[in-house]
Amino acid sequence: MDDKHDKPQLTEKDITDYVMRENLERYQGASWEGSFKEYLALVTKDPYRHTRTSYQLVYDMIKHFGTEDFEDNGEQVRRYSLFDDPFSNGKNAIYGLERTITRLVKYIRAGAREEGKERIFILHGPVGTAKTSILDLMARGLEAYTSTEEGACYTFAWRFGKDFHSEGSGGLGFGSDRTGDYAGFKNPVAVLPSQMHEHPLFLIPKPARRELLNKLFDRSGVHHKKVIPHKLLEGELDFNSKQIYDFLLRRYKGDWLKVMDHVLVQRMVYSESGGIGIAKIPPEGNVETASSPVTIDENFKFIANLLNSVSLVRYHGKYVRGNRGLVHYSDIFKKPVGYLQHLLSAVEEHKMDFSEVSCDIDVMIIGTTNLAEYSALRADPLSKALRSRMRKIDVPYLLNYQDEEKIYNRGLRQAKRYHKIAPHTTEMAALWAVMSRVQKSDLPNVNDLTEETRQVISKLTPLAKSMLYSGEFPPTLSSRERQALTREIRRRLRNEYVDEGMDGIPTRILQNVFADICEDDSEDCITPFAVFKQLDRVVEQGPVNYDFLARQRDDGYHDFRAFTAILRQRYDDVLSTEIENSIINVDNTEIESRIREYLKHVNAYNRKEKLRNEMTGRDTEADERLMKRIEELMQVEDSERDFYRFKMVSRMTNAMTGGTGHVKPPAGGTSSAIVDFHEIYSDVFKALHRNLYREKRDKINWTNVKRGLERAPGRDEFKELAAKDGAAMHGPTEVLLANMDKTYGYCYECARTIILYFIDRRLGAK
Repeated sequence: MDDKHDKPQLTEKDITDYVMRENLERYQGASWEGSFKEYLALVTKDPYRHTRTSYQLVYDMIKHFGTEDFEDNGEQVRRYSLFDDPFSNGKNAIYGLERTITRLVKYIRAGAREEGKERIFILHGPVGTAKTSILDLMARGLEAYTSTEEGACYTFAWRFGKDFHSEGSGGLGFGSDRTGDYAGFKNPVAVLPSQMHEHPLFLIPKPARRELLNKLFDRSGVHHKKVIPHKLLEGELDFNSKQIYDFLLRRYKGDWLKVMDHVLVQRMVYSESGGIGIAKIPPEGNVETASSPVTIDENFKFIANLLNSVSLVRYHGKYVRGNRGLVHYSDIFKKPVGYLQHLLSAVEEHKMDFSEVSCDIDVMIIGTTNLAEYSALRADPLSKALRSRMRKIDVPYLLNYQDEEKIYNRGLRQAKRYHKIAPHTTEMAALWAVMSRVQKSDLPNVNDLTEETRQVISKLTPLAKSMLYSGEFPPTLSSRERQALTREIRRRLRNEYVDEGMDGIPTRILQNVFADICEDDSEDCITPFAVFKQLDRVVEQGPVNYDFLARQRDDGYHDFRAFTAILRQRYDDVLSTEIENSIINVDNTEIESRIREYLKHVNAYNRKEKLRNEMTGRDTEADERLMKRIEELMQVEDSERDFYRFKMVSRMTNAMTGGTGHVKPPAGGTSSAIVDFHEIYSDVFKALHRNLYREKRDKINWTNVKRGLERAPGRDEFKELAAKDGAAMHGPTEVLLANMDKTYGYCYECARTIILYFIDRRLGAK
């Protein structure tokens, strides 16, 4: 049967029905329009939601997307889900900046609660630290949030009917029956939206507005939980709305209700591209605010003529678009300091000058800046007043190599269609990056630490510290040394330097490294060796080309030339472990049974008890030879055997009583937890496994393995070779390849490159 008949067919009606359904669900609520009376009914139901300022709206938006708490380096850290990019399936997610984002949210919350003067937020840091991405996700969040019922925002427009100049009869206002359609209830001939997206409550005179809001907040029970924003209490209509409002009030002889008949309240959904509630101001060549007389716009001209003697102006600039939302200055200090002085009135008085007129604004102003630009600002005496109204938030490079690796992997998504990438390739690059950013700790000179703890901290190399920051204990540390790095010590290490991460190799350079590697199609697989080679080239270019290379070496820290050699050794150790684990098929249950048998005899030995021999039925002493075989693998000295045997049993006891973290949560709601035996005795598992590997390794003909892989550049060629030569010659290679694929994710080409390297460099096979 033809494939086209097997697949479901989409008809034109299916497509149009889908589009109609999606549009209805998305825009039906967002297109709400109503009279001022209908809008007041909404305000009465939820006064807080309908009086939110830009700060309150942004803060509620961030909370709307949820949070997740986790432990990182000894302290609780909060992740805000907005910055996981729920809009593009994580395409632009922010990794590893939870502390920075939490600090920003804390300042936004303070502004929402009106706990002090508003500030200009400045995201400050080196290039390529996701400063702009943070603000872009906040903008996308506002767009999504204001399209929901919870995030609904409203503005208004002035409308006029064809019978505006007729006198009309009396009435109580709010659309009550009249002679003629003077306010455009049925067929408005002119509608003038509020250019500044003003709040509809500004149409209520200030004294009455204050009294009304106090009553509404008190009656709704939120008076002691939520603040009534001073912008809502003190704000005024903009110039155009004020002109129209005063004209209509005079025309209707003070009948405020009749003036409100001309008001059409409208739901608004924020949109950066649509110029509603979000504005981004580039570094140069952009006018933020201006105004001009109305001379061209027909709607303006019609209303200006309709309301004789009323003079209207047209507002221009980013603050028109961003009012009641977010104004984002990209590279804010690339603009002259004098040019930014108008921001003082924006945050202090909440006003903006539009050449001929000024008006109240409600915006959250956030800028981004790099280190050099901010340093230059501090040297300018004109900037002192401006800096006093700023809240600087440092955005460093990442210090968790696992988060850094996520950025590289995200950038390589498309490349993986055309290139095979070996395991640990992005990991090694990320470790190199974090090693370039960490600083040598000064805690060994602190008196409140024990001597043992100070010695352990002093031994932390850039690689060890980078691993520690990712939640891993370096393998070079003994069990006792790991215990010295308590939760509190790790927290202090992570927070020791406020500027740690503000220098080092930029993420963009590593992304360029991978781009350069991907341009070369000569290699079957991209491996860490290619990354090491490119990083060596970066270091060779020196501080003339890369500023971070100018840092002075400090006892192994910032010794960029040594980093590659250190990581090559680290990578060699990883490869050795993976090949050890892959060269033979090991049944972990067999190893576990050996350890359990050992523990049974050790337990009897510690208690000075005998064991029942299941074969003979007789009681016998604990098997000393069996115990020593395990202990020799663990390199236990004769003088330490008794203590070691006691500690081996204590491990299980501690785990079962909750003394360690090696207990898995109960499954299916059972009352008892499951002890993770493999984790408790992981070192013994590794030792037994390594012993089996050595036994097997000595029996393998590595020369055959090497020759076979050299003759077969692809998997198909290897299959043909194995079929031709037989399992006896290539069986060990097949086991190795299969286990490396299954356990570690090596494709044939990557495994082939790695195994050949391992044979040449580690085993010295010819």
